[in-house]
Amino acid sequence: MSKPPIEVRFYRMRNRLIEKAGGLGATAANSAFPPHVMEETESLFKEMISDYPDWVQDSLNRLTALVEVCVNFEDKRIVSFTSINEIAHEMKGQGGTFGYPLVSTFGDSLYDFTGPNAGLSDNHIEIVKAHVDAMRATINGRIQGDGGQVGQELKAMLAQAIKKYH
Repeated sequence: MSKPPIEVRFYRMRNRLIEKAGGLGATAANSAFPPHVMEETESLFKEMISDYPDWVQDSLNRLTALVEVCVNFEDKRIVSFTSINEIAHEMKGQGGTFGYPLVSTFGDSLYDFTGPNAGLSDNHIEIVKAHVDAMRATINGRIQGDGGQVGQELKAMLAQAIKKYH
């Protein structure tokens, strides 16, 4: 006995994402942004890049204040580490975007170090301080890109601090 043929139906759904991203009826030919919009966006982004070292100081100051809380109030370390972790998460995303990949590297390391299973000893606080110091040195020195020799030295100093206190 032979089986009856299987009917297959194909439904072509409209791709609403393309419409939202490129406008109604967007195709490869007409989905490009107008040149003046791209130029304005690039100009604003360049301005944000040049301002990044100034406005990231607020995050560094908040990290420093949280470290001070950890030093002075042992019972507040868990809450402080949670806040440090959140700020580190922001910074690891921002650094590379604004031309400071070392900030992203140090922020990523700090984010991992202050996660849910983080230790809360005095030695752990010293490691957090070392991360904040490395990020502050990167920003204050306007060390962009990989930082060359200075960047390698900052990474080595952070690794040394982690090794010493861990």
